[in-house]
Amino acid sequence: MAIINELQADFDRSGGAPLSLARLSKRTQLRMSTLRRFLSALEEAGVVKVELNEDGTGSVQLLLPPAA
Repeated sequence: MAIINELQADFDRSGGAPLSLARLSKRTQLRMSTLRRFLSALEEAGVVKVELNEDGTGSVQLLLPPAA
């Protein structure tokens, strides 16, 4: 899945820092509505943590360690 792959790559680059939803949307070439739907499922599964701000922006952070 492109979302997980990008989150793992970003985890390696940033040391696990949150990634903006806008940047993840651009990197995965997914519409924001589609991305948020997938992220909701991943958050329910305990794979990611999603933070949404009042201004409509947000970020996502990978909770599980990347695959070796």
